[in-house]
Amino acid sequence: MRKIKFILIVVFSLMANVVICQTDSIQKQINYYISQAKLDSAKTYIQTNLDKLPLNKNKSQLNYQLVKVLFIQSSYDEALKQAFNSIDKIDDQKLRVKFNFMIGCIYSAITDYKKSIEYFDLVVKHSDDASLSVQTHLLLSQLHLELDNSENAEKSITEAYKITERSNIDSKTKNHVAMQYNFFSKNYELCKQQNFSIIKDTTSFLNAKSYAYAMIGDCLIKQDSLQEATTYFDEFLKLTVETKDPEQIKVAANKLIDVYEKMGNQEKANAYHKIYNEAVNDSLSFSVEKYRDLYNIEKNRELNSIKEKNSRKYLIFGSLLILFSLFGLFLLKRKNNKKETLNLQKKNPGKKIVISDNEIDKIETAITKFKNQQLFLKSNITRKSFCADNAIKSERYLSQYINEKYKKSFSVFINDLRLEYAYNKIKNDKMFRHYKIEEIAKACGFGSKKSFERVFLAKYNETPYKLILRLTS
Repeated sequence: MRKIKFILIVVFSLMANVVICQTDSIQKQINYYISQAKLDSAKTYIQTNLDKLPLNKNKSQLNYQLVKVLFIQSSYDEALKQAFNSIDKIDDQKLRVKFNFMIGCIYSAITDYKKSIEYFDLVVKHSDDASLSVQTHLLLSQLHLELDNSENAEKSITEAYKITERSNIDSKTKNHVAMQYNFFSKNYELCKQQNFSIIKDTTSFLNAKSYAYAMIGDCLIKQDSLQEATTYFDEFLKLTVETKDPEQIKVAANKLIDVYEKMGNQEKANAYHKIYNEAVNDSLSFSVEKYRDLYNIEKNRELNSIKEKNSRKYLIFGSLLILFSLFGLFLLKRKNNKKETLNLQKKNPGKKIVISDNEIDKIETAITKFKNQQLFLKSNITRKSFCADNAIKSERYLSQYINEKYKKSFSVFINDLRLEYAYNKIKNDKMFRHYKIEEIAKACGFGSKKSFERVFLAKYNETPYKLILRLTS
């Protein structure tokens, strides 16, 4: 699901100039609000002007813009309702096709992939807009992969490539499709060259450049060049921090986690787990500095490690010379034995901490109280605040205890408690089902609707929206 979200962002970037042919002052003002990310202002402005337009076609065009704004805001219920109310009143085939595209995007966002494919199929069947058809085929290929239908995925990406070859489509869209086609066809070297061109192009959007770094890394993974892939995934992460979207940061961090785990470097993987966990629990008040700090901590740790290794090399070299002249081969051998001992210790730094019975009792009492009094419903709970509230001496004591007893990290432990509470509350409390998803997320201690929906889907294999829909139908 995170990959589909990321591809949707890239698609919308490529379609930035594909808009309804409404070039009056109203449309210009809407474009301004969207470009400045003033989505609430755009929504209010559209609704204010809807009743002022005499022609139904113009109203339909404004309704399309409203659906797009609602989709960007993740107001999927409202967007879907607006789209269906509008499409029934449209006679213009081109406009109906655009509404079907937006409906397909909405269903994709709420993980109803079969419905999404149904509406995207209508788009490619009736659209005479080559650019829109290409973007739709790209999304269809990814949706088919999510449903493990590689045959249809290949058909969709191949059709997108054929359209670009025979149509006068802008070069950026054509290059993006060729890149996807070559990756799918295992032409990894050609795919990498195309992505290098995007990175070098000074006019490329930030999302396009970050996606290019990710694709180069993916190609290198397929070619078993894992160490080289980390360099490009690292650049991918740096650029996604600038996008201010926790979902994209999760994608980037997750790629680094996966590749380091494949390399057997769990220490490095854990460093990026910290960034991933921050993105999972991120609130609506996004802090770029927070992610930069986490990223810089890891980079500085690497630089210090390199400096220490170099210093150690010079020290050992000098020591060997002195030992050779003063003590001979016997003491030199002794020195080498000490070096081997130090290296073994460095390879195995994570020795188990011995926790006193008194500290264990405090942790168990605190967790029991935490569960019984439902203190996990408070937001912004951290290991530090939990330990401070319960007089626990060390955060490492708390982490080790939870890892050993529950086989999970502290943040996952809290999220699981919140998710269990949310799931049971939705199932058993009819009034709770009438709350907005944002309100449910807040009531259960989550910082944002997005993070709540993602972890809920991962645990229960359906979104809160679909669970409520299933229980109320």
